[in-house]
Amino acid sequence: MRQRAERGEGAVSYIAVVLLIAAISAAVVTSSLGSQIVGFVDASVCKVFDQRCGSRPVAGNAGPSPSLLPTGPLTQPPLPTQVPRPSPGPPPPVPPPPKPKPPNPDQVETENALNETQIGRDALKWVHDNGIKVVYRKGGGSYWSDEDKVFYVDTNQSPENRANTFVHEVNHAKHRNEPDPKKMKKEEYVDKALDEETQGTVDAILNNQQLQQERGNGTPPATLLQNEYETASRNAINAENAARAKAQRPPLSPEEERKIGADAGRQRVKQAFQNGEVVSSVDGHTYPQNYGDSWDDANSCFLWIFC
Repeated sequence: MRQRAERGEGAVSYIAVVLLIAAISAAVVTSSLGSQIVGFVDASVCKVFDQRCGSRPVAGNAGPSPSLLPTGPLTQPPLPTQVPRPSPGPPPPVPPPPKPKPPNPDQVETENALNETQIGRDALKWVHDNGIKVVYRKGGGSYWSDEDKVFYVDTNQSPENRANTFVHEVNHAKHRNEPDPKKMKKEEYVDKALDEETQGTVDAILNNQQLQQERGNGTPPATLLQNEYETASRNAINAENAARAKAQRPPLSPEEERKIGADAGRQRVKQAFQNGEVVSSVDGHTYPQNYGDSWDDANSCFLWIFC
């Protein structure tokens, strides 16, 4: 039994020594000898408790220690190839707006004449407000195209006559596609078309009269059928006043004179269109002939078969 007691005391003493060594190991665990001391302590504990401990790696030949860090080489993966972005730099210059074409000299002269009269200013404003295209070119006559919605002004005229023509064509534009040849007989259509021509010509005469009043000295000269219009107007007024005097009635008032004179002048202008006194500036045909052909074209059957 004695031997058992001695062995117990020896074991206790040995454990105390081991614990002391463990405390010292904790202090130096981070030193270069840390791994050797820890190995010695482990071996001593195994010996005291007669434990079989697995073989541990010898210091200096130790394998990799457990770690939360990756065990492989700490190499950074290659970055994707990037093309350096160029510096934005200043924005490209903005091209200036195109310069408007200078107005046609014929247009300038015509519009200057139009702006001298109230009738001309009203006509010019109506054209601008309604987006009417006006084409100035030499030759070809002056006319309004219902299909194209365009004025064609022949510049082989004075600016004043171009202004009068402009006023005339505005009347046609205001009655675009009127009269309708498909909605009336040929004689009615021709008569209404001549009424429209007459009104446009009267408008041009009145515009020219205003120009003459503004400028004085009898300029510009009379426009198409102006002399005929004014002569018929004066004759009608004089005839009516003579009849009134004979009947011992008072003469016409200024308002009555304007109405009687305008009616007579208008009738004289229409007569000039009806009898071929005035012909088209485009083809030289009479107006009744041209408007009759227009009615035929609008109402003719295909090869005179399908009606």
